Amino acid sequence: MAQEKSFADTTSADDKSIGFDYQYYYFLHRILNLGVGQSVGLEILDDVHTELDASFIVLFQLKHTVRTSASGLPVALKELDSDLWKTLYNWARIIGDVAERRATVPAQLKFVDKAEFHLVSNKSHSKRNHFLAALIDFQGGTIEFSEIRDCILALQGKTTDAEIQKYIAAVVDLDDSVLQKYLSNIRFELGLDDIIGLVKRSIAETFIDDGKIDSTFERLDSNIREDNFIAIKKGEKIVISFEDFRKRYWKIFDDARSKKLVQYPFKPELPNDIFDQRFIRRLMDISVLSASDVESAVKYTTLKLQIAKYLEKWVQEGSLVSADVSDLHDDVITQWENEFIHAFEGYETDEAIKGVAKEILRVLRRVSFKLGESSLNIMLSNGELYYLSDMGRIGWHRDWEQHD
Repeated sequence: MAQEKSFADTTSADDKSIGFDYQYYYFLHRILNLGVGQSVGLEILDDVHTELDASFIVLFQLKHTVRTSASGLPVALKELDSDLWKTLYNWARIIGDVAERRATVPAQLKFVDKAEFHLVSNKSHSKRNHFLAALIDFQGGTIEFSEIRDCILALQGKTTDAEIQKYIAAVVDLDDSVLQKYLSNIRFELGLDDIIGLVKRSIAETFIDDGKIDSTFERLDSNIREDNFIAIKKGEKIVISFEDFRKRYWKIFDDARSKKLVQYPFKPELPNDIFDQRFIRRLMDISVLSASDVESAVKYTTLKLQIAKYLEKWVQEGSLVSADVSDLHDDVITQWENEFIHAFEGYETDEAIKGVAKEILRVLRRVSFKLGESSLNIMLSNGELYYLSDMGRIGWHRDWEQHD
């Protein structure tokens, strides 16, 4: 027996969250496909809208479902689906919006003549959705307007759902001349489940190397989300024009096409016991770090994890080869050896040894290490020191190898 969902499960924020993300990523996809003089808006005229020029707009309604069929795929869009008719209802209300001075038929005709209406969903096509089939036939000239209108009226009589009846009524209540043009300009983009894949394909079409598509996506996603958040806090509308996009985000694409090593958004997953790391223990051995200094331990750990992640990513995307990483490690170890060898001669007390070790660490922390044709900044260079120390390849105390 299938387990019955609790009320909390049926109103889960997760379902709503994925719907918002679906909408946002489609917005991002549309941005990447802008042309000169065009713009994209988020939750202004519709879920997403595109202004192709001064007078022509495309309205996008995004509908995402987490429900799946027996095959495990998203359910199909039914001909009496609430998502379908609520969308058509919403557009009918927009067409006749009194606040936008579209109460009259001429004003409505002027609007629909310069607009398209796109329903985008991860729901799949259904062969049993006779309304969609009839709409396609109407748009292709196979059937007359009267036939598609009769099809809609038949559906209104077929359903017992009061909400769907209301939605359908708002559609057929449009003047026939407006309804005919409206139905002609409706488009469907169904079965779009891999929305992030769609965005990445759009990035690939901007001539970004395959190895850099994921990192370019992550960087673009992070920056646009942050800018959207700031705009919303300021009470501003989220609209990005082609010119805005090129001005504000061109560097992301320029970096992706260059040989420059790009730093990407980084969220570290810190170990459960941050003080039980080898490199942390070695810093504590020379009293550079105390057991109570959690803030510094987190900072140093983040730098270590960051350089490790970047080195892996740079090799994966082709910005570096493995030999470049080996050369970095070897160079840093050599510089460490040059400071470490003979440094402790004449020093025997523990305090004196610690003092020398601190000086070696201080000197190396000031070095920007070379990686390939680039130089690491000081933070990543420091992270490299902690990374090698954690690997057991360098240390600070004279007897660091015996302290493990």
